[in-house]
Order: sequence, then C-alpha cells, then structure tokens
Amino acid sequence: MSSRLSVALAAVGVLVMLAAATVIILKVSSTSDEDRTPVSAPTSSGASRTPDGTSVTAPPTGEPTTTTSTSAPPPTTSRKSSPPNDSGSSSGGGSAWRLVWSDEFNGSTINMSKWNIRDNTYLDHDKACITGRSQNLSIGGGHLKLIAQRENRQCWSQNRQYTTSYLDTIGKASWTYGAFEIRAKSPNGPTNSQGLWPAFWLRPDDGGKGEIDVTELPGGASYYQAATASIFYQYEPRVKQDYRYTFKSGYPGDGFHVYRTEWEPGVLRWYIDGVKIWQRDRSTTPWFDEVFNKPYHLRLNFQVGGWLGDPNSATAFPAEFVVDYVRIYQRP
Repeated sequence: MSSRLSVALAAVGVLVMLAAATVIILKVSSTSDEDRTPVSAPTSSGASRTPDGTSVTAPPTGEPTTTTSTSAPPPTTSRKSSPPNDSGSSSGGGSAWRLVWSDEFNGSTINMSKWNIRDNTYLDHDKACITGRSQNLSIGGGHLKLIAQRENRQCWSQNRQYTTSYLDTIGKASWTYGAFEIRAKSPNGPTNSQGLWPAFWLRPDDGGKGEIDVTELPGGASYYQAATASIFYQYEPRVKQDYRYTFKSGYPGDGFHVYRTEWEPGVLRWYIDGVKIWQRDRSTTPWFDEVFNKPYHLRLNFQVGGWLGDPNSATAFPAEFVVDYVRIYQRP
C-alpha cells in the first residue's frame, strides 16, 4: 500500500512540474519584439536617450506619445528650395498665389524658350559691352551667373572698357499683375564694388510709360548694404518713386537673399527675405492706374558704371551676380 502511494505521489509531482513548464513556455512565446526593446531610463530633465544619442522629451502624463522623424538641417544660403505651387499670401489678403512661371537654372544651358540673350550691344548710360559669351553669362550647379569683366571690347561703333550680360523675356512671357521673386547673391562688398549695378526689373510690352524694379543692388561704399525698390512713370514727364532699404545686419553680397514684388490692381508691395519693406498704391502715386494696368516682361541684367560712378582700381573683376531662381506667381 505504501509503495503504491509513493508511486502515485511521484506521478502527481511529475504532472505538476510539466504543467508549470508549459505555463512558462506560453508566457515567453506571447512576448513581442517591440515589448522586448530596451527603454533608456529618463534623465533628471524628463528626457531619455535613444540609441543614437538624440534627446527625446517625454510627453506630459495622459497625452499620447508620437514619433517625430529627425529632419535634415535647414539648407545653407547656397542651396535652393523646390518651387512651391502655392507661395501663400504675403499681404494676408485674397486667395493664395499660384506658381505660373519659373526658371530654376538646373540645366547646363540657358532655356531659350524662356529668355532672350542680348549680344554685341550696349546701353547709353553705362560703360559695358553686353555679350552672350560664356565669359559673361554661364549656368551650372543650379545657378545662373551674370558676369562683369574688365576688358576692352568693340560694340558696334563703341569701344567699351567692360563686358557684361543682359536677359529679358520680350515676346516670350509677360504678365499683368503677379508676385515676382528672385533669389540672388550680389557681387557687392564694402570696398570692391564701386560701379557695379545688378538688377531684376520689369518693363511694359508696349515700350511706353512704366517700370517696376523688384530690386537694384548698387555697389560702392555708400550703397553696398542697400537694395533699391522703385517705380517709374517714364517720359513726359519722367517721375520716379523709390526706396532704398538698408539691411539691418549683413548686406546683399553676404549670401543669397530673396527679393519679391507683389503687383495687384491698385497696389505694389516689396519684400526682402519675407519682410515687407515698402508699398506704393493709388493714394501715394496719382498715376498708378494709368501705368500699372498692362502686360510687363522681365529684365535681368548687370550694368557697369552709370549713376553709381565708374569702377575704380579697387573694384573686383570678374564680378558675378549669381541667381538661384526666378519665380512668378499669380492669384487664381
């Protein structure tokens, strides 16, 4: 009897051990990989360290945890952003601006469906011969370069001491109203830019009255820190309204800056790096409606000499006006 009892007790013990082992196996099998991921202990500031060393702040109690991907560092001044289809409304009124035309200068040659290149010509009021040579106009690395050189060159009957370049969209593209934007780097510095004068501006297709200067970037010690925004009522009489904006810190030649003019019925607004600097409208400009109600085309050029005075011995050549992009927006 005792021997039978001992055998029965032994059998029960084996069954108990097998059941316990089964429970342990089931518990281990139910644990997922995510559950087993080690979690770093929080620091005294309430943050924890991930395996790559970045700091993650714990959310307040009761709020859901969200995963935020680490974004790339912001682009430097030498890198452009992709053109947005919608640039928003800088004025804060009306529907958003929509991209209708742009040149990002990502190719290896000038897009001749968009631009005219002036060649072997000159302007009466400066000292340069305008050419389409690669020495004066080049594209590469996502940038357009208008290059001024100190060199003698014959332009028709004129012997000029400098060469430069000039683009326009005459006969290819024009707009009545829109937001006109350029991202560019001026060649001008405090001691090396006397007589240099790059600009981005608009003129009417009919060749008559009117001019909108998105930006003029004059050089020389007295001007290099400034960007000029202006409008003209030309001929009979010639009337000019302009505003010279002096950078609060830095200057147009210290890197790329964004210059933008918004032209709508009855108003023109100018911006630099997203900050509104000036406005003209019917109340400030009696001839506004007469002049700014018709198609205008683009002009992008680099003058040498003129009202700024001629270059001196300290003016640095070659001088490059570097354009990252030109973009045009309109209201839908």
